[in-house]
Amino acid sequence: MSPKSLLRHPKCVSKLDALVAGEFQTVIDDPAFVPGGRDPNATRRVLVCCGKVYYALHEAREDSGFEDVAIVRLEQLHPFPFDELRKTLARYAASEIIWVQEEPWNMGAWSYVSDRITRVLPEGRSLRYVGRSESASPATGSYRLHEEEQAEFVRESFATKAMPRHNA
Repeated sequence: MSPKSLLRHPKCVSKLDALVAGEFQTVIDDPAFVPGGRDPNATRRVLVCCGKVYYALHEAREDSGFEDVAIVRLEQLHPFPFDELRKTLARYAASEIIWVQEEPWNMGAWSYVSDRITRVLPEGRSLRYVGRSESASPATGSYRLHEEEQAEFVRESFATKAMPRHNA
C-alpha cells in the first residue's frame, strides 16, 4: 500500500539490487548525517516520522537550510523496532525528539508510537508531537486548507522555538 502521491515521486525510489539483495530497514537514519556528512553532534532536533510526510519534511529542510535537524524514518510500527530506533537516536546530540505526522493528533500513529518512542529515548531527551490538531474527520475536505495545515506543521517541525499546542 502506498499513497498515490508517492507512485511517481522522484525521491521515493529504490534501486533494483536493493529490492533483490537488500533487506527491509525498520528504521532509516537520515542519509545527510552519515559518516562524512553533517555532524550528528551538532543537531538541535530529530524529527521522527513515517510515510509520505517524510518527503514534505525533507523538501522543507532542503529549501530552508536547517542543517541542524535530522529526519529519521520509522518504516515498521509493529513489531516496534525498539533496538534499531534506540541506536539511531543515540547518535544525535539533539535534546528534542519530535514525532511528526500528517494525520490529526487523535488519528494516525501518534497514540501507538508515543509510549514506545519514549521508552527508547536517550537520557535527558524529550518527545513532542507535531502535526494536525485533533479532529473528528481525517481530512479537511478542502485541498487549500489541507495544504495550509501541512505548511503550518512543517514550519513548526523546524521552528527554533517551541510553538504552543493546545492538544498535545
